[in-house]
Amino acid sequence: MSMKTKNNSLWLVLIVAAFAVITIGLAFIANKPSKEAATSQAKNGMQVFTKLAKAKKFDAAKVKELKVEELKAGNGDVVAETDTIKANYTGWNAKGVIFDSTKKSADAPLAPIEFQLSGVIPGWTKGLAGKKVGGIYKLTIPADMAYGNQAPTADSSGPLEFVVEIISKK
Repeated sequence: MSMKTKNNSLWLVLIVAAFAVITIGLAFIANKPSKEAATSQAKNGMQVFTKLAKAKKFDAAKVKELKVEELKAGNGDVVAETDTIKANYTGWNAKGVIFDSTKKSADAPLAPIEFQLSGVIPGWTKGLAGKKVGGIYKLTIPADMAYGNQAPTADSSGPLEFVVEIISKK
């Protein structure tokens, strides 16, 4: 084999190897999840239970008072602060990280919880009182009406947002 043939073969191998490395790198970059997608779901796979809302970042400094947004009107009984309700919910922090949900993963069924409305954080008590069963509501809660200095985790401290579906009341 001549020297020229060996050099041509070497160049061909180097070009094919470079092409393979570039292709693998581009495939990796194309399949890498975006930072926004990573923050919309908690590390443990929890998800927002409804398509009416998405867990996304919000400006914590602008959350000065309780804000309630009706995403879906309810048609049932009106809920009082003293009622026990059954609900689906998802909660996230200002970074858009979900810290709790009745939808624990994409494949898991909803697992609604039952609780006395007066026994939860004040933002839920005040935000859901007067709302109707069957409704879905987005609550933006300042830190002093959420967990305040007694947050169970770092992800649940500061102002929070929740989407809550009131399923029933007792």
